[in-house]
Amino acid sequence: METVKEIKELSKISSNYDVFFIDLWGVIHNGVNLLNNVLEVMKNLKNKKKIIFFLTNAPRRSYVIRTQLHSFGLKEHLYDDVISSGEITWQKLRKKLDGVRKNCFLIGPERDYHLIEGLNLQVTNNPSNVDIIVNTGPWGDNDSLDNYKPILKKLIVKNPLMVCSNPDKTVVRGDNFMICAGLLAEYYESIGGRVEYYGKPFSEIYEHCYRKIEKKNIKILVIGDSLDNDIKGANEQNLDSLFVTSGIHRNVNNHNKVDKEKLDDLIRKKEIFPTFYTRELTF
Repeated sequence: METVKEIKELSKISSNYDVFFIDLWGVIHNGVNLLNNVLEVMKNLKNKKKIIFFLTNAPRRSYVIRTQLHSFGLKEHLYDDVISSGEITWQKLRKKLDGVRKNCFLIGPERDYHLIEGLNLQVTNNPSNVDIIVNTGPWGDNDSLDNYKPILKKLIVKNPLMVCSNPDKTVVRGDNFMICAGLLAEYYESIGGRVEYYGKPFSEIYEHCYRKIEKKNIKILVIGDSLDNDIKGANEQNLDSLFVTSGIHRNVNNHNKVDKEKLDDLIRKKEIFPTFYTRELTF
């Protein structure tokens, strides 16, 4: 197994990188508040003239997420851009639906409805008259996969394409775990459905970022709390990565430390290898 190095502070390695692709949920905030030390980390990186892109699998357009970050106290001068799976989804749907109007079945809470605004889609609640399913996640924060199996089994009869705008299967909101769109999409695939995923670890979101970076021969560090999405995406893009263990894989932590044996076991089972790991993001 590849050697994974622990770092206590980002400052130990930050000079080695020009650009930082940083996840939001589990690294910057928990859906309710900014996490400890985040503002200090951002200020120090910007003082060192680093480029900061927030890469998130949030099923919302980038302008919505910037507003949310501002409400959390993270102002726009502390980062360069937000690239969300929701933004990639909207851009791809706009191209896909150019001149073609389709009936859409929307799975997701009302706060995500803006994701189909301005698109050539007609929302329908009739599962037998659906051309495309837009899946942004569960309707309710406390839902389980079992709540969705009946409707997905009805939808599969006509086998419409599902567009999954958040490949995550779970996320931590506050201190509670919630299911995400990726889990619903996985089940839809398991019963024979067709799914297109936008977001990490799939290449489109990284290619979108590369087009925004003007400099060449730059060194990029990916920071995230999900081995399956953040770190796997980094592996597939041949980018270095920093795994934050206090997010969705927090069970590898013991008290104030990372249990290296548990971490190694998790990495070995998934065959996904970060370059570095840390309990939480500090500078």
